[in-house]
Amino acid sequence: MDLVKTIKEHFSERLEPSTFHSRFFWRTAESLARSPLNRPQWKADRVSLSYFLAITRDAYLGRGPVVWCNLFVPSELVLGLGCIPFYPEMATAVVAAAGMGPRFIDRAAEAGFSPDACSFHRCAIGLALEGFMPEPSALLAVNYPCDSAPLSFAFCGELYGRPQVTVDIPLPGRPGGQALLAQQLEETAGLLAECSGFGGAEVEKGLAKALERSNQALRYLREVEEMRKRDDCTLYGVDAMGGISVLFASMGSQAGADFYRLLAKELRTRGCAGGDSIRLMWMHIKPWFAQGIFSTLAKGGARLVCEEYTHATWEAMDPHDPYNSLAAKLGNHFLVGPVERRATHLASLAEEYRVDGAIHYNHWGCRQSCGGAALVKQALQEKGVPTLILDGDCVDEREYQEGQISTRLEAFLESLR
Repeated sequence: MDLVKTIKEHFSERLEPSTFHSRFFWRTAESLARSPLNRPQWKADRVSLSYFLAITRDAYLGRGPVVWCNLFVPSELVLGLGCIPFYPEMATAVVAAAGMGPRFIDRAAEAGFSPDACSFHRCAIGLALEGFMPEPSALLAVNYPCDSAPLSFAFCGELYGRPQVTVDIPLPGRPGGQALLAQQLEETAGLLAECSGFGGAEVEKGLAKALERSNQALRYLREVEEMRKRDDCTLYGVDAMGGISVLFASMGSQAGADFYRLLAKELRTRGCAGGDSIRLMWMHIKPWFAQGIFSTLAKGGARLVCEEYTHATWEAMDPHDPYNSLAAKLGNHFLVGPVERRATHLASLAEEYRVDGAIHYNHWGCRQSCGGAALVKQALQEKGVPTLILDGDCVDEREYQEGQISTRLEAFLESLR
């Protein structure tokens, strides 16, 4: 059973903002998620589904201070301070999967937002303008990997009359950069503590617990990564990309640690898929509304064995030094700084996972990704990795040409045989 499809069939025709503030809606959604008819590909997916349903329900029902975050805000900081994280970019992915992205993108256009801006954020603004978002207590963004979130959050902060903070990540190698970032995170923690009412001891204890749980999740995630490198792993890239939300939004929760523990355990049990599939790396994010692109890959005997955003990019953190630890996690990410860092990182990733080829999905309006695609392709080809660049959109299905993409994919796969 496709849960999103089922919810769409039940609710889309009479969808109103009040729907999401209804306890009946959330009881129904949680009941469907627990139903034996809901059979996710992986047992761990039940953990992540329950987690996201719970925090989203709590956000809409106002069961705590809600903090809007963009994808790179460390969830340990928000969870450790007793707040409910809400990720508008993830909400728009769900909206896109339900086929409702164009409705809210058009609403943002009516308000004057340019069609060449990122559709994740245009859709989020449309949702906010129509009253479909949970009201935030604060909005928190980091200025990497792009400036779309700081800009759209600034607009929504004014819309709701709530404080908006942008954390400025210093460029790599800047003297004192990590200390400066740690100071910003500590100041941000002060704002979140005001929202939750946490005192000094609660802040210290909450952050320590969140970092301990994050470290647990990291250990199991590393195990998953090693299995994916070693074998023709049964974890297919399409499923792995669904876990992006887990990697960015559940670190610091018990659900995050449980998800990767169960995934590692199930991968050990299922073993190797075998076969002589073409091994591919996927760069940037997938289109959430269309799966035909992945059917073409499967028919062509190809498997996605690694993805740009689903692996760990940080080391274990010190629970007793949370701000410096989180600053290191943020500041050392390969997307921070010049695009050459990203290209070098992806070329190394391709070698580690022994890929036969790579696909870069150019999401319309994404400056940081599309703008560096040619340089990334050059870096990969210098390592002997053929690379295909596909133009499309992750949220707006009107900007996605299924036939053209399938034709190019088939030709690319043929060239790899």
